[in-house]
Amino acid sequence: MKKLLSLLFFLSVVLAQEKPSPVVVIEDSGGWHYVNVSLTDINRIVCPQAIKSVVYSKEKEISVEVQERNAYVKFLPKVLPDGKVELSDIPRELYVDCGEKVFQLILVPKRIPAVVVALRVPHEDKEKARQLERSGDYDSVLLSLVKSVYMEEVPEGYEVKLINKPYRSFEELDMILYRVYEGSMYSVEEYVLQAKTDLELWEGQFIPYLKQPLAIAIVQPVLKKGQTTRLIVVRKNA
Repeated sequence: MKKLLSLLFFLSVVLAQEKPSPVVVIEDSGGWHYVNVSLTDINRIVCPQAIKSVVYSKEKEISVEVQERNAYVKFLPKVLPDGKVELSDIPRELYVDCGEKVFQLILVPKRIPAVVVALRVPHEDKEKARQLERSGDYDSVLLSLVKSVYMEEVPEGYEVKLINKPYRSFEELDMILYRVYEGSMYSVEEYVLQAKTDLELWEGQFIPYLKQPLAIAIVQPVLKKGQTTRLIVVRKNA
């Protein structure tokens, strides 16, 4: 039997993110897809593979930076004649070339936190997931899955499902199953933990309440009452 891979992520104040960002999943079906995104924060679009290009109207106060599978989208402020600064909530169109497919998006700016938009091509994804899961040794593959979910990136070929339902309630904390990322051999479960008192967490505490975990990572193990953190769990599919 493979050993349980136990991981602790100690994060700086700058990088720490106690609550996961919302993820919107867009499946290739042709036509336009309307997506609510943040007007004020940087949004991220994730392709199944490296992005070839992003086409948009630059005169519409929008900035797009592409880095491999990711496109970072920011709405730019407009300086009015009286010197005041304004952010326009007019929708913007975006064409994202993900290699084999071009996704047509209408981004609708809202006063909400940053959004991750995951683009999927379902019939290609399972094979990409299998390739990812066989791309290295056991430990390195599990570690890469945990890192991807921690960075709020969808592992290549994986399908992400928003659950956001209570999972367990303990005297010290509440445990919410927030998202599940499903691949071919493995799935990654992302939980939100909310402390009811000051406490220090360790991975072994959760093993009895999880379904045959292969790897466990706690983002921030020391919590004050009312604070939240994320628990990331990799398990083998049935």
